Amino acid sequence: MKDAPTADQRDVVLALPIETLQDMAIRAYMRPPDRLLLTLLRSPRVRRVVVAEPFRSHLGTVLRGGRSTVLPPSGGVEGHLVSPQRWRRKDPVTLPSLRAAYRRYDRRLGRAAARAGCKRPVVITMYPPLAGFADMSWAGSVMYYARDDWATYPPLRRWHPAFRHAYEEIRRRRLPVIAVSRPLLERLHPTGAGPTGAGLVVHNGVDPAEWLRPPSPPDWLRRLPRPWCVYAGTVDTRLDLDMIRRLASAGTVILAGPIPDEASVRSLRLLRSVRLPGHLPRPAVTGLIAAADVCLLTHRSTPLTEAMDPIKIYEYLAAGRPVLATDLAPVRGIGRRVRLLRPGDDPVAAMNEVLIWPAVTEADRLDFVADNSWSARHVAFLDFVLGPAAPAESRLLAVQP
Repeated sequence: MKDAPTADQRDVVLALPIETLQDMAIRAYMRPPDRLLLTLLRSPRVRRVVVAEPFRSHLGTVLRGGRSTVLPPSGGVEGHLVSPQRWRRKDPVTLPSLRAAYRRYDRRLGRAAARAGCKRPVVITMYPPLAGFADMSWAGSVMYYARDDWATYPPLRRWHPAFRHAYEEIRRRRLPVIAVSRPLLERLHPTGAGPTGAGLVVHNGVDPAEWLRPPSPPDWLRRLPRPWCVYAGTVDTRLDLDMIRRLASAGTVILAGPIPDEASVRSLRLLRSVRLPGHLPRPAVTGLIAAADVCLLTHRSTPLTEAMDPIKIYEYLAAGRPVLATDLAPVRGIGRRVRLLRPGDDPVAAMNEVLIWPAVTEADRLDFVADNSWSARHVAFLDFVLGPAAPAESRLLAVQP
């Protein structure tokens, strides 16, 4: 039986950025918006959650055969879904049209929250145009959750000027900001109220259920020469291809993840010691990471990567693997088993160095998993968004699976 709501429970509206619930389910709820949704649906501090998907076109919905997505199971929290539709597929690029689009979205969202019975809800948005351009006078408070610097994301280059305008509006309106890294928070220069007076850094995390006993790797891995150098994530222009080639001269490099632009990896497909298996089921990814001899975070240094907080580095360390990572501010100090690659470093020599490091103890590995779990991260997140919780409630959230 569902517990009766308490007076201090809050209503929350979670506005998703550019992904739908279906996208989340396909990737096994492993990215920051996905994990936040799961936390909200299980939190004793939340009465109801309205999940707002991004705009989708009427035609696209018809071509997909209608909408059949449902919210994931909750822990007693009342869940509602709103899926705004429009005729156009993509956002307008011009600033006036984009403002108008997200003011329309705002009105629809406000009506949906009212129908769900929300009383002055907390709105959490992860998309700059909604945070910057929507009025949201119906909300009790509005908070911007920054997972990346959208104004540096190459696939959305046409909207970069609009994103920068949205950031200016976020600053002008003094919206509270949570960012996944200190460089990203400093780049946004938030001025909203909060425990720090300016915003809060909440790093990405891991799901202990995936890392307490990782599965075996795919069978094909064992047929490849060692050492196995594994990169798990989207294979795109962030990767330092020269570093990949040099590592491939001394081992097998497995780049496990979706490939948005085949042209960006064409030269790598010519190398016999580079494997590009594409998108893999989540258990195959965790099995690959756990079996790796060394894990890779070999990104180029760009405005995008200099503000990121890559989930993969926490997953690598949760598996107890040594890591080779480009020396970027967000990855410094994460763990002792990260070998930073500075300009001029020889990646092959660095790989040989980490291959002879002592293995991490199982106790230390499990401590890292617990300390860096999503539920532990979200204690501070919910305190910032909803106000400090009673100690018992904080302990309950921190031990959630």
